[in-house]
Amino acid sequence: MLGDLTGALTDARYRASFGRVAGYLPKDRRAVDAWLADLADRAQGRTEPHSTAVAAMKKLIETDKSLQLLVTGMLEQLPRQLQPIHGVGHLLQCVDQIISTAPEYRAKSEERILFPLSALFANMSLTKAGESLLRTPAFNSALQQVLREWCAFLDSPASRYVLTEADDGWLSPYAVERHRLDDYAIPDRGAEYWGFASFNDFFHRKLKPGARPVSTDPTAVLAPSDGTLVRHERKVGKDTGFTLKGQTFSLADTLNNGAYTDRFVGGDVLQMVLPATGYHRWHAPVDGVVRHVEIVPGLVFGTAGPDGSGPAPRGLSFGGAAASSTRALMFIESTAPRVGMLCLAAVGISEISSVTPTVRKDQEVRKGDELGYFSYGGSTHFMAFEPGSDVEPSVEPSDDVDPEDDPQVVTNAPIANAG
Repeated sequence: MLGDLTGALTDARYRASFGRVAGYLPKDRRAVDAWLADLADRAQGRTEPHSTAVAAMKKLIETDKSLQLLVTGMLEQLPRQLQPIHGVGHLLQCVDQIISTAPEYRAKSEERILFPLSALFANMSLTKAGESLLRTPAFNSALQQVLREWCAFLDSPASRYVLTEADDGWLSPYAVERHRLDDYAIPDRGAEYWGFASFNDFFHRKLKPGARPVSTDPTAVLAPSDGTLVRHERKVGKDTGFTLKGQTFSLADTLNNGAYTDRFVGGDVLQMVLPATGYHRWHAPVDGVVRHVEIVPGLVFGTAGPDGSGPAPRGLSFGGAAASSTRALMFIESTAPRVGMLCLAAVGISEISSVTPTVRKDQEVRKGDELGYFSYGGSTHFMAFEPGSDVEPSVEPSDDVDPEDDPQVVTNAPIANAG
């Protein structure tokens, strides 16, 4: 076991987790423990057979003895007060329970568990066995299949049951006002579920025309989505980079060691996180031509720990998450001479977080043009600039995000100035 898992270590790691910092999980870890206990009770009463992906995970654990030892070790190494899961079978029932339901909204932010799979593994990932398990390719592959199955459910009409106007519904009067749903294109507000075809259809909903006016400032780099700036770093190295919250950030890894990587060595990096309840489409921050687009697959929950500091649940730091999570890379050659080339990385962190670019190589884009969208999950944007861009943020980076606060910057508004 890694240190005092019942005390300061657990709380510190939870406070640094992406879900907590970005507002996808409650500020107080005890709320997650209470939710986990309730999930364990509900899952234990399931009588339905395993889903296809969970059945495959079960078979993998039964046939791969090394994985079996890691899973059982993960459960045994955790103190009972942090772990209401009684064995491998119960754990699989909990996974089944999560992926057969849609994320529930709660008017009280301290009760929102918008990352249920992350919450399930949060404490388990702190054990030595859990650390190793979540970095094992075979288990990560099995988790990816589970998440694809959940994504299919969230793409289906069966997932719409949480889209209601009840007090704790995603369309409640409180949610409409708090999250400015009137800014969005609603298919049919008079219809059931307001006409949305699925939960994901609601999650990556489009804005009404004119809801986010495009800034006309010629020197401005625009925010690709609504969100909060969490980091600005200068003179970023290629491999060593810098350290943030115990994780080594690698520019080369984040950019997938591609042909354009060297152009960004020594330049600036901006990173912002998107609110769970907000807008999840991406827009062009500059005028220019798209030179390259690619999707880089990543780990599901585990991140590499090159500094040997111990287990790192996915998203423990924003830098580590950007370099190890599934992401879409879009390299745009700006028409602004002082900007040069910019790389926008749309990073999916935790849960499904599928990334869907809607632009192609050699396409001309104008500021504010749509570039793609996220499906359900945690989201962050990473922008890399060439040396000499002289990037100056328009807002101050924040170390924490309160889910009850408005986004620090909105789509198509200046997030920085260059030159």
